[in-house]
Amino acid sequence: MEALTLFYQNFAVAESLVQLYQLFHGLCRSDLSQDLHLAVCAHWRLPGNTVVQHASNDRVSVLARSATRIPESLTMDGGLDFLLRQAVVVACTCVESFFWDALRENVLTIVQARKTRADESLRKLTLTLEQYFSIQQYEDPDFRLQQIILANFERGTLYDVGKIDDLARIMTVPNFWQEVERISGQPASQLKQLLQDLINRRNQIAHRADRPREGEDADGHGLRPITYPWTNARIQAARTLVTAGVEVFEQAVGTLKLAIKAQQEQEESRRLASAAAATENRS
Repeated sequence: MEALTLFYQNFAVAESLVQLYQLFHGLCRSDLSQDLHLAVCAHWRLPGNTVVQHASNDRVSVLARSATRIPESLTMDGGLDFLLRQAVVVACTCVESFFWDALRENVLTIVQARKTRADESLRKLTLTLEQYFSIQQYEDPDFRLQQIILANFERGTLYDVGKIDDLARIMTVPNFWQEVERISGQPASQLKQLLQDLINRRNQIAHRADRPREGEDADGHGLRPITYPWTNARIQAARTLVTAGVEVFEQAVGTLKLAIKAQQEQEESRRLASAAAATENRS
């Protein structure tokens, strides 16, 4: 499913942000030993008295010439939390994109298989006069139908996990969370809570810059506290949801395609039988 490929490509950004946080978290400024200072200057082909800035933790050392200062955010308490907040935003957007892309990728198959038994949101499609005239250029009726459908399903925003249920029902999966639990082995209630946490935090970051409301805790920068364990647990839940979700959708779409194939074979059999009957009558 192309939607999964796109998800992994974009989700890698969220994982990279978390990895950067892990790599640089806890950096402290310190002076280089004389031997190391001289070795660095020699490596950079600079005079031995060149000022070299240094910050390190137990995973990485950062060296910089005085002309390019090490950012304060790398060494101050909470200075790298922006990486975690960005990871939350990216991961949530990736989940949104996956579900909408999966729907757009397979919605024509759903309509062809279910017809008038499709979800109400598909049975009540509307289009503007401009859209109507724009699709008249296409000769293939299936392609025209696809354009009508896609015009009604532009990518949206997930404001709560209930929207996932809505999209899953359109994909002919009424028991989506139960299937996800069966495939992933993780309790559906736990995954739903972690995803709702992720969505809520993304909304807080997007609409309030993650500033706390009155009475809520704040960090040293006046923002809601955020930690690596909290962020990583919810990002991994997003990956688990999509990995299991694509399997659920592929099974559902596969069943629909088999139904379409059987229907086409029946129609072909009736056509051949009708043609044979007409030939026999003429003779």
